Amino acid sequence: MKRKEDIGTFNFVSGATIDPCIWVVREGDKRFQTINQFIDYVVKNPNKITMSTTAVGSDDHQGIAFVEKFNKGFKVKKVYANNDGKKIKELLGNHTDAVAGNIAYYVPYMLEGKLKPLVVLDTKRSKYLPSVPTFFEATGLKNVSVAGRTLVVAPGLDDKKYKVIAAAVAKALADPLYAIKELNSSNGLWPISGDKLKSYLKETTDRVKKVKFWEQMP
Repeated sequence: MKRKEDIGTFNFVSGATIDPCIWVVREGDKRFQTINQFIDYVVKNPNKITMSTTAVGSDDHQGIAFVEKFNKGFKVKKVYANNDGKKIKELLGNHTDAVAGNIAYYVPYMLEGKLKPLVVLDTKRSKYLPSVPTFFEATGLKNVSVAGRTLVVAPGLDDKKYKVIAAAVAKALADPLYAIKELNSSNGLWPISGDKLKSYLKETTDRVKKVKFWEQMP
């Protein structure tokens, strides 16, 4: 995007929560109730299916852009939104055919029998949706897109202050009450830091550069 900033510009402290992307359709949609049925339908009907997603370049959009680039013939229309509530209304109101979102927000609608999860865009199945396959399991494509929520401080922050903040974050993430709160929200804790976090961020950056979603925009 011709920006000067990169991952090294930011001063990461720790991961906080991690929430994989999923693709969801209406429960009982006779056209597709599995990810393979959905992909086959889209390939046979390019640009006839509309998916709700969040902003251009978001994790939800990245997951769609990956399939459009690496699955021949897969092409969907997109409706961009800034919140999941809007996306769910679009889907349940029959304005769109599918949603790209994150697990935590959608579990209640699945429990109510309104929405059907097709696939998880992660390296492993979600403990909240153990029967839902990963994209790789279903298709052989390593489509990984997650909301890896991190805590960041200003570049150049004094090292002593950084250590105080890092210790406080680690303590909070280890608090059982906090863990229960996130569990009740179907959110996964993500206490990752240091070199492991840097490695994860580099892998994410490499995926974005590989997809080059901006080249696919009209």
